[in-house]
Amino acid sequence: MRFIRIGRLVGLTLVGSAAVGALPAAAAFAEIAPPIAPFAECPNLGYQVQSEDGKTSTYGYFDLNTSKFVPIKSLGSSVNAGGYSRDQRVFWGMRTNPDNNTLVRWDSEGNTTDFGPLNGVPVGQVVRTNVGTVDDQDHLLILTRDPAADKPGLVGPINELISIDVDPSDGSVGDILSMVPLSRATPGMNFLRIGDWDFNPTDGKLYALEEVGTTKRELVSIDPATGQVTDVKDLSAQLPESQNYGAVYVEDVSGTVYVSANDVDSKLAHGEPGAYSETFAIYAPYANPTVLKYTPGPALLINDGADCLVATDFGDAPDSYHTLNPHDGPGHIFTEVDHPGQELRIGKLIDADLDGIPTPNADGDDKNLPVNDEDGVAPGTTISTADPGLDVPITNTTGAAATLAGWVDFNGSGTFDTGERATVAVSATDTTAHLHWKALEAGGVTSTFLRLRLYPGTVADPKPDGAAFIHGGEIEDHKILLGLPNTGQRLLPIIEAGLGLMVVGAAVTVATRRRPSPRRRPSPRPTATA
Repeated sequence: MRFIRIGRLVGLTLVGSAAVGALPAAAAFAEIAPPIAPFAECPNLGYQVQSEDGKTSTYGYFDLNTSKFVPIKSLGSSVNAGGYSRDQRVFWGMRTNPDNNTLVRWDSEGNTTDFGPLNGVPVGQVVRTNVGTVDDQDHLLILTRDPAADKPGLVGPINELISIDVDPSDGSVGDILSMVPLSRATPGMNFLRIGDWDFNPTDGKLYALEEVGTTKRELVSIDPATGQVTDVKDLSAQLPESQNYGAVYVEDVSGTVYVSANDVDSKLAHGEPGAYSETFAIYAPYANPTVLKYTPGPALLINDGADCLVATDFGDAPDSYHTLNPHDGPGHIFTEVDHPGQELRIGKLIDADLDGIPTPNADGDDKNLPVNDEDGVAPGTTISTADPGLDVPITNTTGAAATLAGWVDFNGSGTFDTGERATVAVSATDTTAHLHWKALEAGGVTSTFLRLRLYPGTVADPKPDGAAFIHGGEIEDHKILLGLPNTGQRLLPIIEAGLGLMVVGAAVTVATRRRPSPRRRPSPRPTATA
């Protein structure tokens, strides 16, 4: 997808379009100072700017799992319509006071750089927006609303998708590249009533939640090249009425759309007690999505979302084993994020999670979606303390070696200890990896927990926890049994052919019986498509 530049400024003349009154911002910013504190890499988190009075905005981290905002720094005047540049590892957005014609950049610590008026706004007009994101070509994409609705007498573009150059390498930061009218507005309004949108690199579309009055909430997609608005799915039954859905995040690879309801039931907007916000995940395929809701948090007031979220797998054992990422719980970024088309998985299936899902039976990740990706260990698996071992199916299309590590809480302490770890190297062609632990004396523990982690490459000292994301592989947690082995697992030499010893006098007769056919396991269901 490529945008066509609508013109370049020379003095006060827009080549190929009308004259404008803005100064040639491109010339002023030909050499742009680098940000003070860019992110070291994609933070794999959601962020927001929030404002209580509409005049001053605060930038901070937003925990989608609990809808809690953690302030980092004030950005001075009100900022909105922001997005994250993956190439530059910074945020771009628009200042809203006194109008939205001015461009601003801020880094991981909230240090700001202002770039002044947009280059290409017609004389006497202003741009009003509260919707924005950055696409994969370093274009800030904003949606304009009626400026007169905010301040009578103002004139400017309405319901148009404006593409702005924010790539500092080409000397044209602040140039308007294109202005595309949307194909429709929300019924009864002169612009599309959405609080935010985000770019999906998988299909090149923008996704947003449109609110029609207080009764309808529709997932829509917008084509940035044509402005075509497409109704994707009516989610009124799954999503609550809210004062606004002010932040939207699209997760790379999985395509999961996260929407943040600012003020559920609009209690805050009406001055009523009990106001709260809540985040919802809309999983692909969008035409028939699974919608999950997360823990409610404080009402969000005026806010806008920006993010670098990539598909990540987490565990689901009880949190004493460090499962939640804020509690040092591990996460594995899908191999496909860094290496499109390649897979490194335990079993065959994998799905993305927002965070760990600790549950008493380690089945939170099994049950949160229709597809159960925890297919590396069969339910009811028993590991023997006399000869503890386990065969684990592996999917590896990377053409490179990997490392499988497993921890079994043999003593039932509620933690994974160093002595409870087994590791094995996995070659590029292996489809099964065998883990073997040291034999232990039988104790009183009959059920416990297993954690498996599959890493790309050679890992000398894998850990069962650690909040730093691993790039590639998968994590699986399982509740297992200790004792006699399960016939479906390679755990212990099993006398199952049956040697019946019949002693008659001094003679010993060995009677053999036929070995039963192994039980066939059903083929796993296909994973959800992104």
